[in-house]
Amino acid sequence: MNKTSEVQRFMPRVTRRNFVQTATSLGISSSLTSFSALAQIHGNKPVNLSEVLTQSATGLRFEALSEDVVHLAKLALLDTIGCAFGAFSARPSKIAIELAEQVTARRPATVLLRGSKSSPDLATFANGVMFRYLDFNDAYVSRTGGAGHPSDMIAALLSAAEINGRSGRDLILGIVLSYEVFCKIGDVFDYLGNGIDHTTITGMGAVVGAGLVDGPQPRTDALCDWHNCWREYCHSSGPLGLAVELESIRSG
Repeated sequence: MNKTSEVQRFMPRVTRRNFVQTATSLGISSSLTSFSALAQIHGNKPVNLSEVLTQSATGLRFEALSEDVVHLAKLALLDTIGCAFGAFSARPSKIAIELAEQVTARRPATVLLRGSKSSPDLATFANGVMFRYLDFNDAYVSRTGGAGHPSDMIAALLSAAEINGRSGRDLILGIVLSYEVFCKIGDVFDYLGNGIDHTTITGMGAVVGAGLVDGPQPRTDALCDWHNCWREYCHSSGPLGLAVELESIRSG
């Protein structure tokens, strides 16, 4: 059996182009309380996007995920690691790995493919460079016309899961949540139109997902830290903050 037929056997109904769209739509419909529903719960009170995301994150459980969502999260992880294999020998990857290997930590994380240990942040950096360098990792085109690579967030989730001794189920849960955050914000907020690159949004998704993965129970303190930082950012950015606030209430 050649490589093409093997891939087709393994992924008979999922194409690369519609993979993220499918994963996102499945996850939103089956795993998380919708943003619009949470807005209704608050009644007439002003609803902040970060508050909605925090409530969604702390209420998410692996048992709520459908088999399709779990399967697609596994495929996202495998596809991302495959990108790391392809980029391992590239010069930027070597530079990032060399930098990471200069640092040690009491709670280290693994630099993939090398097996060396570094601080969680630099292991995340090195792994993220390998995931992203070839530009072969997944892409999501939002309803507002933005485009980005949600699998960039997986590097942070791997480090968070490793240093806290979390299970594969916990990692999958973090992946699903991170994708939800990234894709949903992109659907309701025109970040490109406001001069913001998609990497700002992946940072938000990664923090929320890593906060969930970061302990035996969802880390509400980490999520609240993210919430407070994002709220301050929104309030200090004039029309940008107002746009996010309005869209978080208006869109589901």
